[in-house]
Amino acid sequence: MRFKGKHQSDNSTLNLHEGHRERIRQRLLETKFIDADDYQVLEYLLTLVVKRRDTNELAHSLVSAFGGLASVFNADIADLMQVKGVTYTIAYFLHAMPYVYRNYKASLLKPKPTINCVMDIINSLGDCIYHLPEEEFYVMCLDGSNRLINYKAVANGGNSQVAIHTRDIVRYAVKHNAKKVVFLHNHPTASPEPSEDDIETTKVLFMAFHVEGIEVFDHVIVSSDESFYSFSQNNLIKGYQEDCISIFKTITI
Repeated sequence: MRFKGKHQSDNSTLNLHEGHRERIRQRLLETKFIDADDYQVLEYLLTLVVKRRDTNELAHSLVSAFGGLASVFNADIADLMQVKGVTYTIAYFLHAMPYVYRNYKASLLKPKPTINCVMDIINSLGDCIYHLPEEEFYVMCLDGSNRLINYKAVANGGNSQVAIHTRDIVRYAVKHNAKKVVFLHNHPTASPEPSEDDIETTKVLFMAFHVEGIEVFDHVIVSSDESFYSFSQNNLIKGYQEDCISIFKTITI
């Protein structure tokens, strides 16, 4: 009899949680998440991966630990798991949110846009990656009319730099018959101003593509505060072009 009583109590608790979850879902569905607090959004998301347990307290704990919704999503999995009650599955789920959003935004690029200026870059793929907690480097392949053919993340890493493999990037562009390319990467924790490595890497890439007869249209860096830096606007692309002309003039066959 005692066992039966405990079983009934557990069912009552479960029903209480399920009723609370359903009220959360209905409320957020009706309001389209407008004016929802960070902890309410987290509470809803947690109901998708946490079974038979109240997620309200856990949502509050996460907001308290990291300061807000974006900071929770941008946190490392190991740091998320330091919060009591956060399992690996929960941490992985939350950490994946910025990348889910990236793919959602990227899917909106169809039909593929035409890239005529830096703002076309920002409003297309740039808008998909500026928020990411880790650095990613992309090459965008364009046809002769500046229409986007394809794009690819050719490197990703921590929050400060990524390793670039020039040969692989050139091979990718040649494979897709690119006439022009755009380089794009994000600075998660810094301003969009290029580092010395960014400048040197772009120069090496420019020369490698010059040999293949492929024009480098621009290299754009976006940062987490939605600002950007354009190598073309700051005359670095022009400078690389002049360097290439000077170098190849000295080469005799």
